[in-house]
Amino acid sequence: PSHSHSSFTAHLILSGKLTITYLNDPAENRVKTTYAVGDRIDVAAGRVHEVWMGEEGCTYVMGA
Repeated sequence: PSHSHSSFTAHLILSGKLTITYLNDPAENRVKTTYAVGDRIDVAAGRVHEVWMGEEGCTYVMGA
């Protein structure tokens, strides 16, 4: 389900894949981006997003 976080979050992918989209982006600019091992995803506080894990799952660490 779509959600947001109250503070900035950084996600570092340790295994598998993660796909993310930002639901408040204008529809014509909205894309799904997939990240893999070693990638870092930064999400601004309050930015509504939706996430899907890859078929093999995904292990990541999340910090602020």
